[in-house]
Amino acid sequence: MTLRLNLGRYLQEHDISAYRLVQEVKGRVAPNTVYSLARKPVQRIDLDTVAKILQALGRVRGEKVAITEMLEDVPDAPQTAIPPVYDASNRKVFKYNGYRAKVAPGPSAQEILDDLRGHVE
Repeated sequence: MTLRLNLGRYLQEHDISAYRLVQEVKGRVAPNTVYSLARKPVQRIDLDTVAKILQALGRVRGEKVAITEMLEDVPDAPQTAIPPVYDASNRKVFKYNGYRAKVAPGPSAQEILDDLRGHVE
């Protein structure tokens, strides 16, 4: 379950423009913040900002506005594990002067360590 603050829906339901709300919170909340909140629902927001917006809405409507009037419950999408699929077209192709270069496999890590330690077989 995910809760979102949907200010835009609340403003539409009560016939309040975002511009009117911006005028009411002028100097306390940035206009871009109000417009972005009115444009799309958010999941994270500063509680001081919410309090200032609720107070401004209360002044516009003439009655106290509760935050629960703006919250909406969005069901979570079911999460399923998708196993990775090998796609040969995505493998790296090494090119030299525009032509495919054949890359020979190098020594293993164990062979390199043995060589560095002097244990050459």
